[in-house]
Amino acid sequence: MQETAQAVIRELFNSRVDNSLLLDDFNLFDSSVSQKLWSAEYNLGKLISLDVNEFRVFPSGGDTISFGAITTGYKVLDIIYYCRTLNLLLDGFFMNSMSTLDTLAHELFTLYCCSDIPSNIYINTVRKMLGGFHPSSKTLELLNEQLRQGGWFTEFEPFRHCTTHVSLIRYNDIEVRFDQLKNSYHLIKEIKLPDNPQTRPFTYDLNRSAAEYCQSMLIRIQSLVTDIYDRVLLDIHKNNDVLPIPSVK
Repeated sequence: MQETAQAVIRELFNSRVDNSLLLDDFNLFDSSVSQKLWSAEYNLGKLISLDVNEFRVFPSGGDTISFGAITTGYKVLDIIYYCRTLNLLLDGFFMNSMSTLDTLAHELFTLYCCSDIPSNIYINTVRKMLGGFHPSSKTLELLNEQLRQGGWFTEFEPFRHCTTHVSLIRYNDIEVRFDQLKNSYHLIKEIKLPDNPQTRPFTYDLNRSAAEYCQSMLIRIQSLVTDIYDRVLLDIHKNNDVLPIPSVK
């Protein structure tokens, strides 16, 4: 089985760099990229498989049913709890998927020499660093192409920022119907994401399915991470496997 570019870079860095602090940083960020990506996949898997019927309960006589609950027979469907779980999983997906790229940005700073390391590092920070110190790098070429203004990343980025401030789904966005023959609930309409979560009140003109959008974004992020490691490896080989990659300035 052929090694991934990430694995090859890891082996090269650990065999050629003798700065213990730099090695510690590199290995921390390298393993964290894989962890963050796994966490994004995990939250998405839970989101896709989430069944509204999991939130039917038998309240005891003294229980106070939360606002928004729907009762059928003795069972109660707690819309609030379902909504909170949806937001929990969406928060987990957006935070971890963006953190994957930002953690990779930290790793890239250990791989490419530059004279000034900022205190706050995000994936777009790397573009500025590479533009200043490695303007001919293959990685910069890729990032400029994928993160350009108006592309998929521009639409995606606000979702991560907004999960720290607001919840994307409200309980009154959820419409359910009870099927007496099947003795189960089903959603009348798909859970939708706002067009731009930074614009309020929310609009839904794009008719963006939460599950489908997150699935498509995960594929893009997985592909971008793989492509970045591939380009980094090209840059390393171009510089005779010297690590960190020497700056041209």
